[in-house]
Amino acid sequence: MTPSIELFHELRAVMEASPQPGSHGNELITKLVNSSGAVRVFQEIDGRMGLFIPIGSDDPDVIAPDVRSRYITLRKIQKDGRDAVQLRLENPALENVFHVFVDTYLKNFRSDRERAATLAQAQLKRWRSLFIPVPPNSLSDTEEIGLICELQEMQILVATDGAQGFYRWTGPDKQAHDFRLEDRGIECKATRVSNGLHVTINGSQQLLPEPNSRLLLSVRKYESSPNGDITLSGVVRQLLDDDRIPSDELLSRLEEMRFSLAGVDPRTENSYRLVGRYVFEVGDGFPRLVVDDTEKRISALSYNIDLTSPESIPGYRKDGSLA
Repeated sequence: MTPSIELFHELRAVMEASPQPGSHGNELITKLVNSSGAVRVFQEIDGRMGLFIPIGSDDPDVIAPDVRSRYITLRKIQKDGRDAVQLRLENPALENVFHVFVDTYLKNFRSDRERAATLAQAQLKRWRSLFIPVPPNSLSDTEEIGLICELQEMQILVATDGAQGFYRWTGPDKQAHDFRLEDRGIECKATRVSNGLHVTINGSQQLLPEPNSRLLLSVRKYESSPNGDITLSGVVRQLLDDDRIPSDELLSRLEEMRFSLAGVDPRTENSYRLVGRYVFEVGDGFPRLVVDDTEKRISALSYNIDLTSPESIPGYRKDGSLA
């Protein structure tokens, strides 16, 4: 399926080549069709953009407008003599989020074409809170690479454990470990320290396995680079392309962590290069503090560990497995 960003790029090229884009060049017919016609993408001269959705045979006769948001609206209209639904992004600043919304909608349309309007209504209801202008993302560089690390480990887990790789991510919940699976926890650490392999441990529980569970520590070392192939928004988009991950839930959880696609400026976004990835099973002989604090009276504990020459450290996994 063609990503929506490519559909709108194609439409804009047509508009730029047309002497009268407002009357003839602001729609593009897609290959997605139901009994009433094809889905069309459109863009208006003022930057507003959206979909014309053909009403399916299983949609209700009455389709209520949804204008509760100032930033994205849904209305029933007449299009070429037929009833259709117009889904329109009212604020072009939210285009990044809108592309994800449209990609998700078109995937659902393919499997339920005759309920096209109903699908759009239901998805807009779930996603409405994501269509709010936000200030530029406020993550520090340290927080940014930490989040990139977690999301790249999520990609590995989704490939091996399916959707549980997402649902077992603790994300913004501030739990001891970044992933809590049935038989193991996974803690993620990122560093940009150029010499050696040094990470900071926060709290007495971070390197302590839960009862009847193993604990893995995955460390990624990054290097800032203007030509780096890793950006936070790029990793997020890769995850959004995975059908096993619910796009709206991922975006919502990221917003809780102070990252929004709507706040990304590609001109200033940091880019990185991965220097190395190292996985350890935390156990006997692994360097860590074991704190006797059964009543949890110790707080604000933070310490550094040196994992340089990782192959010499007990628990090092040469294959990098998270199993």
